[in-house]
Amino acid sequence: MAETRGHPSKKPHLVRHSLPTAGTSTSSHNIQRHRNFTVKPTGQINLRTTYLDATAATSTENPELELVINTQTNLKDPWNESHGDTGLLSDMVPHNVMVGNAQRRRTAGDNPIHLWLPERQTYPDKFIRLEGCGEANHSCHDCEDSNTIFCCDDCFSVNLYCQSCICRLHQNMPLHRLKMWHDEYFHPIMLKQLGLHIQLSHSTVQPCYNPKPAYDDDFTIIDVHGIHEVALDFCNSTSTNPRTAATFTVLERFHLLSFESKVSAFKFYHCIARRSDNTGVNPIKDRYSVFLRIMAEWHNIKALKCAGRGHDPAGVDATQEGELVVLCPACPHPGKNLAETLNDVVPRNRWIYSLFLAIDANFHLKHRLAYLQENGTLTQEKSTCISHNTVNMADTKASKGLAAMGVGTVVCARHDMRLANGVGDLQKGEKYLNMDYIVFSALSRFSSIPAINFSYDIACQWHKKLWH
Repeated sequence: MAETRGHPSKKPHLVRHSLPTAGTSTSSHNIQRHRNFTVKPTGQINLRTTYLDATAATSTENPELELVINTQTNLKDPWNESHGDTGLLSDMVPHNVMVGNAQRRRTAGDNPIHLWLPERQTYPDKFIRLEGCGEANHSCHDCEDSNTIFCCDDCFSVNLYCQSCICRLHQNMPLHRLKMWHDEYFHPIMLKQLGLHIQLSHSTVQPCYNPKPAYDDDFTIIDVHGIHEVALDFCNSTSTNPRTAATFTVLERFHLLSFESKVSAFKFYHCIARRSDNTGVNPIKDRYSVFLRIMAEWHNIKALKCAGRGHDPAGVDATQEGELVVLCPACPHPGKNLAETLNDVVPRNRWIYSLFLAIDANFHLKHRLAYLQENGTLTQEKSTCISHNTVNMADTKASKGLAAMGVGTVVCARHDMRLANGVGDLQKGEKYLNMDYIVFSALSRFSSIPAINFSYDIACQWHKKLWH
């Protein structure tokens, strides 16, 4: 009988063995070994081995199988198995082989919360202790003055200081949140109220001989610790009467959070405001609209820096359309990751340098120098498709009073990266004239690419007059 070939069976693995009888060395009895593996919830692995009589099954149900067993006692094919032997147990006692019987010793790491529960009372006690001033006979940790009623929430130390010492220690940390002990509990207080001034363009040890205070002594700084009112002096080198600033730290944090967590500027700003006052008893000055303008300036400055515009002798004003874009590194870019021309490439291999683009629309991006293309004056043709109203219903959309309803985009279909000049305004739906202008503006940088592949949900209509 030929050996059976094929894929592993999903049934329990049955392997036949020859069981020698007493007084003989030849195989006279055929059995099947059934091995069953189980994994307990504790991770223990059990192996149970059972030997089943195969001779009885062949003699009663399948006479032809007996001849096979007698003539071939060792089946080399591990996937070979017999059928019709269910429920035929021999008089032999099944052999049980247990693997990993010893249970794993449980440790505190298996349930750390149970380890913490007996000490739960200690933690609120420590929290309450941090909200107090400690012993009444405290002296200043810097000058030994007895009037020690100030501490800092943002410093690593919890020591108490006098007014002069805490102002001196925070000359380079003017945005920390301070507390003052009064009426048996700590009250929030600003460094501005304690007399600390921030002098721009000078170090803390170098005084300015011609300081210019902020307009109306009203200046607010937005930081990750909160929104702070500060006393700030200029040195005749600033914009016209600024009243609000934001630290690089808070701008970088929102920049990352807007990508990773998709948090909005509104929620981020009010989260910071709550760090300054979470009760509403002392309302914080609303600087949300200013924060949006600062973020727009921050994005533009970072884009200019990333594109190398800071080293251009012509300056930032010489930036051309599409120069701030982050190019897809995998798309073919003549002169960057491949030669200017493909004349030396064998024709049958030019498909390797094909460009794959996807076209669609969204309604969230705004007009900037990186991706958007200026609109032209073109006319729009009507679609003949009866099942797609993207263009035909454009004039019926509720667009009254809006300069643009959204934007059309051309992206790398494989890596979802926007193309330079591959984004443009849409006034009333996805008009062909808008999409054509956006597509050909994006393709202006790929004139030497041999093949371009488009993916578009209305390509059946869009392609008809594409080259007219």
